[in-house]
Amino acid sequence: MEVRAVAWADFHGVAELRLHRYDQIDADPDYGMISAASRPTLGEIASWFGELHRAILEGRAVCSVAVEDARIVGMCSVRPDGNHRETAHVGVLGVEVREGYRGRGAGEALLRHALEACRGRFEEVQLSVLPVNDRAQRLYRKLGFAVYGTAPRAFRRGGKYHDFVLMTRRIDGAVGSAPRGVPPTSDDRASSAGPLPPA
Repeated sequence: MEVRAVAWADFHGVAELRLHRYDQIDADPDYGMISAASRPTLGEIASWFGELHRAILEGRAVCSVAVEDARIVGMCSVRPDGNHRETAHVGVLGVEVREGYRGRGAGEALLRHALEACRGRFEEVQLSVLPVNDRAQRLYRKLGFAVYGTAPRAFRRGGKYHDFVLMTRRIDGAVGSAPRGVPPTSDDRASSAGPLPPA
C-alpha cells in the first residue's frame, strides 16, 4: 500500500471514495462520517475537490491518500475550520478508509503521513470521533492525541443521537494537550507527549 500526498489526477478515485461513504452509511447507521443532506453529484464533489486543492497549494491544508491496486482506499485531510486568521493555526482532521481495507494499517499510515505534513502549517490538530469507535480512539491516542472534552448530542442520524469525543494534538512535539484548565487523563499523559512514535 502506498501513502502519499493527494494529486490533482486523483479526482476520480477520491470521488469514488466519497460516494462509497453513502453506501456505508446505508449499511451502518452508526458509521461516524459526516454526510451531506443527499448524495453529492460529481459536479459538487469536483467543486469540493477544487477548493481542497486550492487550500493545499496555498499552504492552508494537507491531504494524504492511501493507494492499493491502483485504487484510492483511504484519505486523511487537515484543514482550518473557516477562514479566520485567529484560528488558522488549528487544523481539523478527517480520515476515512474504505470498507475492506480497515484493520490493515491504512488508517495509521494515513494519519502519520498527514500529521508529518502538518509541520510548519498547523500548531494544533483537532478531531471528533464517536464514543462507540473504540478502535479509532486507541489509534488516535497511540499517535499522541488527547481527549479534551465532549460535544453532547452533536451527531444525529435517523433520530438517534451520539456525543462526539473531542481530541487534540500539538504538532510542535509538545504535550498533545488539552486546553488550559482541562487536565489530560492518565491514559492521555502516557500517550500524548512528543513526536510521533515509531511505526
